[in-house]
Amino acid sequence: MSKFDFDPGDTPAVGALPPSPEKDEKETAKPRPNLPSGTGQLNPSALATYARISAQDRQRLLRDLSGTGSLRRSIRIDQAPVTIKQFLRGEIDLDTELARRFAKAPLLTSIARSPQDTRPVGRATAMLTSQDSSAMLSFDIYSDQDVTEATFTLNHMVALRFHLSNLSSYDKRRWLELMRREAGVAFLWASRRWEDDYFIFVLRPHYVRMYAFSPQRFEASVRITHPVARQLINWLDIRWFQADRSRA
Repeated sequence: MSKFDFDPGDTPAVGALPPSPEKDEKETAKPRPNLPSGTGQLNPSALATYARISAQDRQRLLRDLSGTGSLRRSIRIDQAPVTIKQFLRGEIDLDTELARRFAKAPLLTSIARSPQDTRPVGRATAMLTSQDSSAMLSFDIYSDQDVTEATFTLNHMVALRFHLSNLSSYDKRRWLELMRREAGVAFLWASRRWEDDYFIFVLRPHYVRMYAFSPQRFEASVRITHPVARQLINWLDIRWFQADRSRA
């Protein structure tokens, strides 16, 4: 993450001094690249890295949709959601487009898991919460049914649940691999891709953005701090492949 400059979208450190008005005026006068909302100005080296990784993610996704990996058939790109279609054609930057749509997504800063050990269970849960507990995201893994669910809850009143079933080992491992990078975009979806619920994760300088989409026309988003994201990734790795480890 050291390749990127300060990201004003992050929560300021405790005890940090407020920015100087004179400095703000000077910074405003400088030309800024076309970057996602909440992202500070990147240095030339980081900007080049960002563009390279974005191009690699686009090419990887095109190969994936051509019938490789877990797919038994080729997916028709012309039937994809508009945003994904534009991304695949190189017409938009996916990070920029989604960040504008969810510019003020809550930041989740803590995680709790049950059970806390690695024993096999029928249902395992990881709950991520914001600092004021107004926003929550829970991951539930039902190992007996091969189902992973993500539930977004706002103010303990409204919840949206997204359902992923029959995730292939290939798609799980590919997602885990991509999520352990410093930057980039990672899709988590089943073999029917956007025809079922799916997630998009964007690795950013100071946090991870998670977007969830459903063909039922509802969607949700949160930001996750990197320490919490790493714990979530490791937890999913353990829970998804617990049966394989037990047999070994």
